[in-house]
Amino acid sequence: MKLSTFITPLTLVIFISLTHPVAVAQTPAAETSSVTASPSPTNKTTPTPTAKAKPKPSPKKKVQLIKPSPSPKWPPVGFKAMGDVYYRTPSTEVMMNVAANNPALSKEIVTCKEFACGRIQVAALISCRYWEVTSKVVSPVPNVPKTFQTLGTLRTLAKRTTEKTISTLVLKSAEKYSGFIAVVPTTITCHQDPPTQPIPSSIYLPVVVATP
Repeated sequence: MKLSTFITPLTLVIFISLTHPVAVAQTPAAETSSVTASPSPTNKTTPTPTAKAKPKPSPKKKVQLIKPSPSPKWPPVGFKAMGDVYYRTPSTEVMMNVAANNPALSKEIVTCKEFACGRIQVAALISCRYWEVTSKVVSPVPNVPKTFQTLGTLRTLAKRTTEKTISTLVLKSAEKYSGFIAVVPTTITCHQDPPTQPIPSSIYLPVVVATP
């Protein structure tokens, strides 16, 4: 913003008064001779000019320029790439830091004390109308080391994001919390088509075990 300083120019007005000579008419006398009166001297009066004080210019205001925020680093540190989509499993500390400024996320984290949950952060080079994350809910097979059984499948739908925006998601299943149950993401999709189901939402389908 440019600042302009307006200064009123100083004008000195000098008035000069001039008195012109006054002529005296001839007065007839008894004799033929005539007398002409001498004109009175001319008096010139020049008033002393009065100087007007110059107005002080307004002080110039300092304009502070606000630097734009730097663009976030891309790709984000610690994220894995899958085409235009980036993802990672955040630590518990990261989740708590994000939830500190996100009341909705805080409520979802609280529910994980009751139900088995997973967590993930997603981002994309493009805008996404909504996110879809499919997961498997698994638990170890008793007495068989390094073997897991699938308890069900989870489909998590999350709200839209703009390009290069990180979204932190809680993957909540309907299985009761247990230290042995894990929610493992299997596919991540950044959708460009409009959603056909409520956003956000979670759909859990337990595996039906056939009885002998």
